[in-house]
Amino acid sequence: MALFIRLCFSLFLCLLFFDKSRSQFEWISYDKIDEIMDRVNSVTSGNCFQKQPSELVLPEEAVYQKPSIEMLKKDIIMRNRTQLLHVRNIAHRNALLYSYLFQRLFDFEEPGLTYILLHNAADVTGGRSMINGSGVYFDQDKYYPHWYKNFFNKTIPLFGPYAWRADDFYDAFNWKNEWTNHTIQEEDIGAGRNHQYTSRYNRGNEWYSKWLPDQTRNDQGRGKPVHTVQLLLAERMYKLRDVAQNIEFYGPPHPEDPQGPTLWTRPYFDCGRSNKWIISAVSPIVDIYPRHTEYRHLQAMRNLAVAVTDIDFIMMDINQCAETGQTNAQSNDPQSKQPNLFGGTDKCKPTTRCEPLMGFGFRRGGYQCLCQPGFRYPPYQDGPFKGYVIEKATQEEYANNFDCLKVELYQQIPQNFYQSNVEVFAARTRRSADSNTDMSNTSIYHGLSKDPILPPLMESISKVNPIAAISNPTVSFLKSSIQQFAFLSGGLITGFDKDQSDIHQKKSRSKRFAYERPTRVASVMQLYDRLNRDPNLCELMTEDELTMPGDVLNDVDIQFESQARLALTLSHFLSSFYQVVNPAEDFPLRKAELELTDEQLIGEVLAAAGGDYKVVGVGIFFDRGKFRNYRLPYFGPYAFRPEKDISRKYTVVDWAGLPDGYENEVWFRTMKARWATNADRSELTEFWLKLFIRSDYAGNALVHHESGFPLYSYAPELKHGQWFPPTFQCSRNYTLPRQWIVTYAVPFFGLDALGVNLEFKGVVRVDAYLSYLDINQCAMPHYVPNAFKGSDRCDYQSTVCEPIFGRGFRLGKYKCRCRPGYEYPFIDQNDFFNGDAMDTQWEILMSNNSRMSRFDQLKCRIAIASSIQPLNFILLLFTISFAMLINR
Repeated sequence: MALFIRLCFSLFLCLLFFDKSRSQFEWISYDKIDEIMDRVNSVTSGNCFQKQPSELVLPEEAVYQKPSIEMLKKDIIMRNRTQLLHVRNIAHRNALLYSYLFQRLFDFEEPGLTYILLHNAADVTGGRSMINGSGVYFDQDKYYPHWYKNFFNKTIPLFGPYAWRADDFYDAFNWKNEWTNHTIQEEDIGAGRNHQYTSRYNRGNEWYSKWLPDQTRNDQGRGKPVHTVQLLLAERMYKLRDVAQNIEFYGPPHPEDPQGPTLWTRPYFDCGRSNKWIISAVSPIVDIYPRHTEYRHLQAMRNLAVAVTDIDFIMMDINQCAETGQTNAQSNDPQSKQPNLFGGTDKCKPTTRCEPLMGFGFRRGGYQCLCQPGFRYPPYQDGPFKGYVIEKATQEEYANNFDCLKVELYQQIPQNFYQSNVEVFAARTRRSADSNTDMSNTSIYHGLSKDPILPPLMESISKVNPIAAISNPTVSFLKSSIQQFAFLSGGLITGFDKDQSDIHQKKSRSKRFAYERPTRVASVMQLYDRLNRDPNLCELMTEDELTMPGDVLNDVDIQFESQARLALTLSHFLSSFYQVVNPAEDFPLRKAELELTDEQLIGEVLAAAGGDYKVVGVGIFFDRGKFRNYRLPYFGPYAFRPEKDISRKYTVVDWAGLPDGYENEVWFRTMKARWATNADRSELTEFWLKLFIRSDYAGNALVHHESGFPLYSYAPELKHGQWFPPTFQCSRNYTLPRQWIVTYAVPFFGLDALGVNLEFKGVVRVDAYLSYLDINQCAMPHYVPNAFKGSDRCDYQSTVCEPIFGRGFRLGKYKCRCRPGYEYPFIDQNDFFNGDAMDTQWEILMSNNSRMSRFDQLKCRIAIASSIQPLNFILLLFTISFAMLINR
């Protein structure tokens, strides 16, 4: 027994002192991700008021590649930054909206309190997965509340309605006790306790100091850019006014300005409200101050408020990859020059390179490790090494895996075709044998130079096929011997067996047939290019000829989700307004909210079109008689930018005045047929609104909204809208822009005349540029609707197709990556075949110069180059010895 105890004790000491293996996560050193995570976890809703202000903010470098105007014009916004882009667009849109309405309308026609509250709530409900909060904050004594009774030309100390997504787990109306993300809480943070958001001692008000207070002097409009609007309203049904109305207003900074119209805050903890780590986009709201005064020399256009939109910091993707390019350093945009705090925290090995992935949020592993040029994946590895797998590995697993293998026996990219290039000779011979013409006895080098040129040797013999690098036309016997050995080594490298030429001919014919694109792909691209070159050709074409097939819009719901949510945000605002607001209500201190006016709706579409650079136009189209505050039965304001570039010029057209109107358009008829008689509450989503407003003029306390608490409304989701096939918008009288557009339409609802049931009110339409839609040419299952699937030129035996995003509506934007067990053969510092090169070589192959094409070379080879290196060396020695023997 004592011996057994001694044995166990010795074994325990051995395991304790000699076992150096480390388990999962223990081998990962403390880095910036751990540091930021510790700071995030150290702040909660219970202790945030006791923390120092420096503990409630994170470094600015924690958010990488924040979208800005300078970046939008030059760089590609990747999918993992779509959320930030949408937040920036909504903040810019709100600033444009309120700047236009405050300057355009008289005091009593301006948006009221409920208008602003519902507008902020719609930003949050419409951007469900992108926006955490939205608010409007006015400077000290800068807001004129016309919605108070007997309160004309007076200001209130502070006014800051802010809406955020609330936790409704314990709410009485949530009988399932599950988080729904359908409850919005909104407060006037300029009222009640801790309302001094302009104070430098306030926690989490960095958005205030970005634009406020405005120190502009009394020069009218000094430093404030002018935005121009051209209004084309309807004189009567199907007839526009002859003379357009031009309007100018001061708004956010010019898009060409280096700082742009939107600035970003550092990540901060929203203490006392949403109690989350958020980052905000801030844009200024411009208005004249003071308003009604006889001292005109004191009036000036100033930044009186800021529009703020928030996003959850934890839900944002981080970039662990090290910065390798210099694009950001060369940019003039100061916001794009910020370094990446988490750069270099990836675990990719030296034989691999890092590439970020989307959808991981603030956690490790949101990247993948691709092989460096000159390396290949192990035979058991299918595609790149995933970061979340590497981060979960033990130290032993990490040390012995996740490495790429070196590629041996590189080949030069064939540029000139001579008989010394054996592999080109073999490929061209096979291609000639496949043709139907009688060329079997004709040299494929007919018409080329007959002078032999020795290919230059590479850095070392081990990296070049030595048999393919030797040619001596003066010795015919040596030449034939070299060819025999070359076919042997070339067959080992390329996998081509000369004895199976018949089988290869059959496979070659079938492959060539697979490379042929469907005729509809060519017709679609020809139509697209032809109308882009000459838009006036649309006048000679019918409506059906100007419409593409619907399956062209593959992946549109993901690529244009931000634009669809812009339409959904407008739909949520209109639906909630027409279901909550009752103009007949009477309150003790404030006036009832008035109905929406045509000028307010014009401002809505104008701001929506100006806030998103991918949007051609935005429109709100009412059904017959549903917009009662107008002189015509139909009202459809549609705003667009006359120029495709980001500018300050806008045009607003009342679509009811066009010759054909809009009631017979396919998108309007489709939405109306679906919802006009079936606007059932059970099919829509219910949203709850907890609105807290100030109790008096001074804002001494917060009280519930008088219309009810909580308020609720029914609104559609993204699935209730519909994408329509791409069309070329051909306006016969040049009223609308002539562009290829993609249309998304979603309905909005309100209460009927009795105030009991829901009814279909109209449609919100958003048009996006088709040129921003990426094409996916890679193979897909048969049930996936994609007009371009399977039209790539990749060799399906040795390569796999992967789309390249961010290149727009163009063919050839894909890459052919080697399959497991294959390797990239050429020494060009690359590891895949570019789709543009594949298409170019295919066109040459199909042309009269087909003999100059190297299309058959653009494929991966079997990964056995390292195993045949000794054989090639032996063949080299034997060939040199044989040549020396003959020369004697």
